[in-house]
Amino acid sequence: MLLLLHKAYSTTSSTSHTWRTQIKQAHVASQISSILLQRRNWVPLLQNLNLPKLNPPLFLQIIHKTKKNPQLSLDFFNWTKSHLRFEPDLKSHCQIIQLSLGSGLTRPAKPIMDTLIQTHHVSKLIQSMVQVTVLACNALFDAMRQGNETRLGWCLYGVMIRNGVLPDQFTWSLVAQFLCKDGKFERIIRLLNLGVCSSMFYSLLVDGYSQSGNFDAAFCYLEKMSDGKLEPGFSTYSSVLDGACKLGEVEVVERVMRIMVEKKLLSESPVSEYDSVIKKLCDLEKTYGAEMLFKKACDEKIELQNATYGCILQVLTKGMRIVEAIWVYRVICERGIVVDDSSYYAFANVLCKEERSEEGFELLMDVIRRGFSPCASKLSGFISFLCGKRRWREAENLLNSVLDKELLPDLTSCSSLVRHYCSTRRINSAMALHSKIEKLNASLDVTTYNVLLAGLFAARRVEEAVKVFDYMRSHNLVSSESFMIMIRGLCQVKELRKAMKIHDEMLKMGLKPPAATYKRLIYGFKP
Repeated sequence: MLLLLHKAYSTTSSTSHTWRTQIKQAHVASQISSILLQRRNWVPLLQNLNLPKLNPPLFLQIIHKTKKNPQLSLDFFNWTKSHLRFEPDLKSHCQIIQLSLGSGLTRPAKPIMDTLIQTHHVSKLIQSMVQVTVLACNALFDAMRQGNETRLGWCLYGVMIRNGVLPDQFTWSLVAQFLCKDGKFERIIRLLNLGVCSSMFYSLLVDGYSQSGNFDAAFCYLEKMSDGKLEPGFSTYSSVLDGACKLGEVEVVERVMRIMVEKKLLSESPVSEYDSVIKKLCDLEKTYGAEMLFKKACDEKIELQNATYGCILQVLTKGMRIVEAIWVYRVICERGIVVDDSSYYAFANVLCKEERSEEGFELLMDVIRRGFSPCASKLSGFISFLCGKRRWREAENLLNSVLDKELLPDLTSCSSLVRHYCSTRRINSAMALHSKIEKLNASLDVTTYNVLLAGLFAARRVEEAVKVFDYMRSHNLVSSESFMIMIRGLCQVKELRKAMKIHDEMLKMGLKPPAATYKRLIYGFKP
């Protein structure tokens, strides 16, 4: 009987607790959503609320109340992740994606979609949507196309069909683009024969056939476009021009340019419009056509605008045509041309990622000296590459040039250099590098610090070792090994009082070494 009463009480108590939690959560959701909807400057108000830890059910309640303002809901979602360390579940992610896509906020929702695509199966994403709409599916489909996720794209298309989502014209255009990437032109033709017709389909066929060198087919579909009153424009003809330039088909280049002049897409005397045509080709990422006209302009000593040099450098860089990009960069330097910052940054990033030769290193240093450093991740990868190849001088020069500008790369490469300096007894260099890192309030890893401490004691630079150890403590980067190095080093120079103080701190922190090691350690305190 007592057992039954206890069970009944426990169940009632649990139900009551759950009910109270739900009431409290609903109150908090109302409070937060009211602030979001009524106050433009809602961030400081929420920060002063002393909010409870945000969980997915509470977040979904808030979003339900703010869904009539999708931009606000998306802003709140991003803010909770960065400021409240909110960890949204799949349902929360899908809810905010669907809300964003339904209101046309495709671009800001794309990073969220990209993350989910990498971590969840497409079918799970679709099933987690409250309402599976063609708009939401198209946005996901397009994100996969832009990310070259062909396999996932076809998987999504299959899930759409199985869930009864009817493709619209945009869906078919995405399908055609995936087919083109796979080189399955005959399937695009089948879609055309089924009546799914748009100028994009023809343009994709023209581009695909031109890139593969089948110019007879490309011209055939140009004619079919004209016959079907889908007059091809500059973009479609430039696909043929680009493919012909890529494959060195001079006759095709001359033929398509004659047609473009006849169609008034190019002037008969292109000298006056070299800049605009090259920029157009760059915007369309027709790198071979743009390069051909750029070289022609250079050969004919035609003066181009600075912006044109920037466009051609950036598009060649984006297309990973590094040799040609380097040639353009040299032309820019020789002629004293100044291009936009984004072109320099893009060039620097690609040098870090791809061009790791001696020439690539010198060019990268030149770009950095001009004030344009690559992004931290790519720069760190390049410095780590140099360290791995034991190209220490180059790694040192590159790292110093970046630190001198008070930029901070990933500190793994800094740690590699400090360990190298210590192993070659270049303690001055190690400390100089650490001073720059300290100035930026950054730190090395604990293993490297231990190597540095040992090197400083070996060089009898006790005061500097103590300063480095203090810096390690301030960044919570001490280990049992760190304490042992300090105690041994201080004992060796008869600084027993300091050694004992550090010994006591080690014990207080629970970092006492194994018994045998500890016994050898305290032996150093004997006079």
